[in-house]
Amino acid sequence: MLVLNSGTALVLAAVFGAVPAASAAERLPGIPAPFQGLWMAQLRQCQPGPTDESWLRIEAGRISFYESSGPVLAVVARGSDEIAVITELSGEGSTWLHPLRLRLDGTGQRLELETTGVDGSVARVRCPDT
Repeated sequence: MLVLNSGTALVLAAVFGAVPAASAAERLPGIPAPFQGLWMAQLRQCQPGPTDESWLRIEAGRISFYESSGPVLAVVARGSDEIAVITELSGEGSTWLHPLRLRLDGTGQRLELETTGVDGSVARVRCPDT
C-alpha cells in the first residue's frame, strides 16, 4: 500500500473534489467488500474472464480492466458508498497511475466509475458470483 504523501493526497483530493468538513475522507487499507466483484456494462455480458470491453474485476488490492490491470496503491472513502482509488495499471506495454472515483447505488448492484480528468462516468452492473 502506498504511503499517503502530499502528492498522493492531492491526487485523491482531485478525485473527490472539494470535500466538505462534515464528510471528511477516511484512508482505507484496500477496496471495501461492497465494491469488490465482477462488473459489466450489462448483466447479460457477465462472464468469468475478460470477454467484453466493459469487463471490470475489483479486488481488495487489485483492479483489472479488459486490457489492463494493476495493484491498488491508495484508497480513501467518503461514506460507505463512495471511494477514491489510485491504482498503477499496466497494459499493452505501458504502466501509468490511474486515479478513479467509484460510487455504489443504494442497492450495491450498480457502480459508477469516474476517471479523473475525463468528463462523465461509466456505469456497471454487478455480475452474479461465478
